[in-house]
Amino acid sequence: MQATFQTKIQDQSVYPALDAIAALYGRLLRRLYVDVYVHHRPLVECKREYIARYGITARHFNALATELKGKVKAAEEAHRHHLAHLRGQIQSTERAMAKLQKQAKALASGKGRWAALSPEERAAKRCRVRFRLHQKQRRLAMLRARLEAAEARTGSPPICFGSRRLFHRQFHLEANGFASHDEWRRAWRDARSQSFFCIGSKDEMSGNQTCSLFGNRLRLRVPNALVARFGRYVWLHGIRFPYGQDVIMAAIASGRAISYRFVRQNGAWYVFATTERPAAPITTSRRAGALGADLNPDRLAVAEVDRFGNPVAARDIRFQIQGKRREQVKAILGEGVADLVAWAKGAGKPIVVERLDFRAKKTRLREEGPRYARMLSAFAYAAFMALLLSRAAREGVEVIRVNPAFTSVIGKVKFMARYGLSPHAAAAVAIARRGLGLGERLRSGTARPLPARNRGRHVWSDWRRIAPSVRGKLAHRLYERSSEDAPGRGEPRSTRAPAASRPHGPGCDGLAWGPGCDPPARIVGSAVRPAS
Repeated sequence: MQATFQTKIQDQSVYPALDAIAALYGRLLRRLYVDVYVHHRPLVECKREYIARYGITARHFNALATELKGKVKAAEEAHRHHLAHLRGQIQSTERAMAKLQKQAKALASGKGRWAALSPEERAAKRCRVRFRLHQKQRRLAMLRARLEAAEARTGSPPICFGSRRLFHRQFHLEANGFASHDEWRRAWRDARSQSFFCIGSKDEMSGNQTCSLFGNRLRLRVPNALVARFGRYVWLHGIRFPYGQDVIMAAIASGRAISYRFVRQNGAWYVFATTERPAAPITTSRRAGALGADLNPDRLAVAEVDRFGNPVAARDIRFQIQGKRREQVKAILGEGVADLVAWAKGAGKPIVVERLDFRAKKTRLREEGPRYARMLSAFAYAAFMALLLSRAAREGVEVIRVNPAFTSVIGKVKFMARYGLSPHAAAAVAIARRGLGLGERLRSGTARPLPARNRGRHVWSDWRRIAPSVRGKLAHRLYERSSEDAPGRGEPRSTRAPAASRPHGPGCDGLAWGPGCDPPARIVGSAVRPAS
């Protein structure tokens, strides 16, 4: 997998050369966008013209074309997400309107739960409902107009070099901290020329012809148009990556491609090196069991199961990411991921996580309650998965991603009361068992024999039938009742105890204890305790 490492350029004597290269690069990138996506000129024709007219090398042009292609692809993907987001908002608004219309009819008739209200209270309530319905109608018309305008867009994807946010700040200079329009224009030009890219190739020296690393020195090839000012090469001294220096040197020794990106941030220049990092060999085995991880907005619930699916240990990794900056969220999740991967590597078991997608749910945030909206907005599943996959690849830990259907319901019904687990830890047990391919049938005390015509249905049809009665307060009451009986509830979770030393057999599937198995155990905190 690809890995990117960064370091700061301490030698400020090379900053003027980097500024000039970035200005030329940004100007040619915008011109190439107009030529290819507005005037529809062939890329090969543009390459010959740009090399001869603007004094750049073929590798410089390839870097321009690669970056522009990435920007266009990102703009097209963002447009598709915008259309899907608008459609989701329209659907959620229409459902909210239907609910308000039904409520208005019930208020007008005065039946049901509204019969206890006086006519004056019912009229006031109906007035508020009609006002909310009117506002929903206005919003629905606005969303449909936006969707129609977005669907009517044709031609080249709109790209604003320098960001739309900074572009619109020129219309409110004082509110955005600009003394004059000239000051904004300088900031605008700096934003449009604050980076440049040097594409690498495995058949070139040091993995990159334009930019090559020699020990702690970086040699940068200057475009031909700037050779008269800065010479053919610019040498950057004292370049050492605090994290990943060994990976970059190994890539150079093995002949792998290395791409460099130079970025100016707060008046200082940084260099980012990207290369392929070989994944470590997998050292975990599914035959030993698995670790199930259930990510929540305030904690990471982890449960360890053996090869038969019996839970042997569980713990919660708590964190607070709501209201944190992006860097803080990444650091907090990184600590939890490091703890999880170290546990899996020590136990020799793979990690099983759910394959989630919250884009559809986030389109309905406006129609949900404020508490649920804040919780869902703070849910950083994408960042967690990126950190987990990267860390697990480095440590040689296998990551299994499974369908998240009914894992919480299965955990509450089958494992929460039986083992004295929290709802999140019980869901983690269900996730781990699904990663191992174990069964999810209802227990005999819960499921009734099906008629012959229904016995071929998927097991999830049974969970779909009982899910409404399991979710919510009933499950929490079951958990509280089991907590009162569980000895040691509330003890500190200091260390994780080893797996329980009890005989296992094919009948020990965590649901019905087969011959040769001990009675069920209650997992409290991070230790396994025998049931009383």
